[in-house]
Amino acid sequence: MSEMSNRVDITPTPRILRTLGEIPFQPWQCIAELIDNSIDAFLDPAATGDYSERKITVAWSKDTVPTQQRTLEICDNAQGMTLDQMQNAVRAGYSSNDPISNLGLFGMGFNIATARLGEVTSISSTRSGDEYWVSLTLDFDALLRSGRFEVPVTYEKKYDKSEHGTKIIVSKLKSGIPETLSMKENDIRRILQKVYSPLLMSTDIVILVKGKQLVAQPHCVWSDSRYVMWEKRPVPAYIQIDHSFGVQHFDLVKNRYLTQDEIDTLLSETNNGESIPSHIVPREKRLRGWIGIQRYSNPDDYGIDFIRNGRKILMSDKSLFYYENPWTGTKEIQYPVELGSTVGGRIVGELHVDFLLPTYQKNDFDRTDYSWRQTIEYICGIGPYLPKARKANGITEPVEAPIPLLCNAYRRTDPGTKCLALPSAVAKRFLTEFHRGNSDYISDELWWKAAQEEDQKRSGGGESSAVNPGHSPTDDIDSYLNGGSAPFGGTSQPQSPTVLPSVTPRNPAPVPLTTSKEELLARANRVEQLTGQYGYATISPINVEAYELKSGHILSNGEKRPCFFEADGVSCIYIYDPRHTAFTQYPMTAKGVLLQYLAERIKLRDGSFGGDIVQIYYRLAQDMMRETRIDKAALQEKADAFFQILREKMSDALAGVKDQVLSVIHESAGEVEETISALLTDADRLMAFQSKQTDGYDIFDVLPVRTLLRLIDRFPQYIYDGKVLKVVYMKIALSDEKATERMREEAKERMLSFLKDGARMLTTTTVPNKNELARAAISIDFLAEALV
Repeated sequence: MSEMSNRVDITPTPRILRTLGEIPFQPWQCIAELIDNSIDAFLDPAATGDYSERKITVAWSKDTVPTQQRTLEICDNAQGMTLDQMQNAVRAGYSSNDPISNLGLFGMGFNIATARLGEVTSISSTRSGDEYWVSLTLDFDALLRSGRFEVPVTYEKKYDKSEHGTKIIVSKLKSGIPETLSMKENDIRRILQKVYSPLLMSTDIVILVKGKQLVAQPHCVWSDSRYVMWEKRPVPAYIQIDHSFGVQHFDLVKNRYLTQDEIDTLLSETNNGESIPSHIVPREKRLRGWIGIQRYSNPDDYGIDFIRNGRKILMSDKSLFYYENPWTGTKEIQYPVELGSTVGGRIVGELHVDFLLPTYQKNDFDRTDYSWRQTIEYICGIGPYLPKARKANGITEPVEAPIPLLCNAYRRTDPGTKCLALPSAVAKRFLTEFHRGNSDYISDELWWKAAQEEDQKRSGGGESSAVNPGHSPTDDIDSYLNGGSAPFGGTSQPQSPTVLPSVTPRNPAPVPLTTSKEELLARANRVEQLTGQYGYATISPINVEAYELKSGHILSNGEKRPCFFEADGVSCIYIYDPRHTAFTQYPMTAKGVLLQYLAERIKLRDGSFGGDIVQIYYRLAQDMMRETRIDKAALQEKADAFFQILREKMSDALAGVKDQVLSVIHESAGEVEETISALLTDADRLMAFQSKQTDGYDIFDVLPVRTLLRLIDRFPQYIYDGKVLKVVYMKIALSDEKATERMREEAKERMLSFLKDGARMLTTTTVPNKNELARAAISIDFLAEALV
């Protein structure tokens, strides 16, 4: 029997390093882990040296290199490391980094990343003044054969002693990695660009991926000078955040904040004269950043970025737009509640949360930590965001937290300054210019002007429609000759002298007037919604400057024209007269005429292009006139969004006459049955409504649309005159009482006709024809504008 021992060696085998490679990291995450280490080296307060350029380079082999020989390489020109520092850098679990200030936190990132990418990793480093590059090579097969955690050290003499930096080369790439790097190069660059945007904007560090520099991607948001009105108060489109949650003790060894029990123990020990351990440090928990409104809406591109020490951990996070019911555990979406699948959302933000604890994958935070709950409560408040849901949960306090405030104030996206929104096609075109770095579109001035143009159109002062204009060409060559043209078959000068009878001189006929471009521009305003680049397929885009004539007419030989065109190469001046009968009496739009003209120009300029003029026009219209497309599903979604808001506003407006409202609802047995059917899962509300109790009033969210119309018909004095809908009703007061009643009835019925169009679109099961859809589209747009 062997001698008994009190200890045994449980050192793991080198196989554990290979096992780390099974942890689910995407290739971009592996690359980011190695970039993090280089960034930490640059930002290390103890770093010495004067760098003309702080550069990190990421590269991998070309597709022409055999798969088995391909490598991935990350280099930096930071200060470099000693052999001892390199040894610690590759030791799994070792971290000399300050978990408060650095990106690399757990001492495992290097090992996980390199093991996930390949079988062999070489790390080389040198400092300025050193004579050699020092290299360590981790070969998993060699480590497994030896059974020991020892790797060879090699030295390579430097030609330039001033060189400094670190180079990591991963070879024998794992199956699928070379293909992913090759096929997803642009995606990897795009996501790394997004991850490191805050750092790229705040430091001079340059990151190159396959020879292309990562460029910071700022958010396209409205400035803090813009606002909308909600609940009779202005709500800015950009909210700055700077809030301290106080100071809490942090354990550098355990990489977490002290629990309350540990804090109590620490206080007890310090009260007894004991000193605080060096690894316990006070740490301020400060939340900085902003939350605001994007200048465009998108079904996917919105949400909040959470940034820790310059790197985005959560990107476009949408979890904050849900409210988790503490009693049922279900999550209820709070934003966007209407048009989410087509229009999408536009609330974005960047929150710097250096005090939060990220997961080891750096794709989330520890949401069980109290600091996370503090953060969420500050920016989201307590309870659901929407008024009706808050009321149902017994919350009477007004909405003040940033995200719920913006969710309510910017819930609607009707184009114009009221909702601070642009038509989707215009916003898309402006966004393209913003991403190109066009300085005209970086600030929100042109965007604001475009929103104002929408206001003008809705008030009848802007675009109405348009025809295909331009100056009519002539095939009569003689008209270009001085002195006019001779009769057909004749000559311009008689062959022999001819005696003409004497005539009495008369005043020459006035020359028909043609307005010049300069005259028109002096009486026109630039239209930002139509100004920009118009492209088609691979053809060079045409730069259009569009103007709306504010006074006078566009004349050509004395004839009034709807518009004026002048093209020069790839540039075009377009001026239109919104008062011309082509726009006021025919179903034409200024944008439609412009697109038709551009289709002609594209066809003429690039005659070899395969598409005919109709196809070119159709493609241009698809890109530039999306907001005018008549589509049943889109119209139904817009109608549903309108009636959802109408329900909430009517519920508040009629709250003073609850008993009368319930009585009117119960007049229709069919509508009562439909309402009760919708309440079958909510026994309390069902019973209260069924028995006509006052508590049964809270059922507007499930009332049939036709019931809403009946209530508007019966209680117009509570709905019109700007209470819910912007319709003059009670304010009509003529000297003749009967005339007053007739005019009020006419005003009421006029609005009800629009409401019926919207309701019909929601309930129809047939496929409406184009004219029916067009009527519904006009009615729904009118209703959205009429809603207070």
